[in-house]
Amino acid sequence: MKKLIALLLIIPLLASAFIFPVTTDASEMNFSVSANLPENQMDKTKTYFDLKMSPGMEQTITVTMTNQTDDEITVLASVNTAVTNDNGIIDYSQTDPKLDKTLIHPISNLTDSASEVVLAPNSSKEYPITIKMPNETFDDTILGGIHFQEKTEKTNTDDAKTIQIENKYAYIIGLMLRQNDTGVKADLQLNDITPTQINYRNVVTANLQNTEATILKDLEVDAKVFKKDGTSVLHENFEDNLRMAPNSNFNFPVSWNNQAFKAGTYRMEMVARSGEQVWRWTEYFTISGKDADSFNDKAVEIEKDYTWLYILLGSLLALLILLFVFLLGRKSKKDEE
Repeated sequence: MKKLIALLLIIPLLASAFIFPVTTDASEMNFSVSANLPENQMDKTKTYFDLKMSPGMEQTITVTMTNQTDDEITVLASVNTAVTNDNGIIDYSQTDPKLDKTLIHPISNLTDSASEVVLAPNSSKEYPITIKMPNETFDDTILGGIHFQEKTEKTNTDDAKTIQIENKYAYIIGLMLRQNDTGVKADLQLNDITPTQINYRNVVTANLQNTEATILKDLEVDAKVFKKDGTSVLHENFEDNLRMAPNSNFNFPVSWNNQAFKAGTYRMEMVARSGEQVWRWTEYFTISGKDADSFNDKAVEIEKDYTWLYILLGSLLALLILLFVFLLGRKSKKDEE
């Protein structure tokens, strides 16, 4: 199942399964970045920002950017709100993600910084980011990442004057904001269950939502699909080592195993675990005939259902047998006469 989802979601950069590494292929980079940790850094052994700030506090932090080449380069920079992608990974790479309705303070709204930085050959420059903490108090975490990519020009072969942005590798430095040491307990909710497709293959997705301002770690999810009142498992998926950003959601997939959707009502039984916390749900969902036909028409490598053909052939065989018996009976009757 992981391979199926990865086919759709492969992009040049995904944040690592660890919370805050600097993510990159360093051999492909023309520049480097380093966080300058301030005095209010909560854990000075970390290489990312983990800042304790009071309500309403304003602070400017810096990242040292170094051009390691003999050419001038331009770096695209942004402070991105952490979300959870559909691989169940915390993602810091999206500049304009769809945010969860429970997220009150996206980190991108609390910061101000330049979107482009020009670095002279073999030089270093400080990149400042101004942070304005919300005035109201809150517990636990506001989470994001400072995202750096080199800006490159790619000439379109159809139009030499067309300039396109091509970004292949990036650095991400984590940015975590807290007002105190008080944590909150995670609360996971199951929202809509929806028939859809991933990479042109039929799946049903269950939207899982972390409604609290805390990172949900080491999450295991086990989902099984039955007919409405059935006892046999039709489809299932188990994933572990998932992580969710604070106040975020993602779509957990259950593959239909290259089978056609059939209209009807189904039951999903799901169990999720993180540490000592366990959530259990039993939810019903419906696949309409219209949706089934639409997705089946677009699905690839789908296993065809030949039940109707078997019924037709069986019916024809039965008719032939009856006809044979009838004709044989008439012949026997004539012979007797």
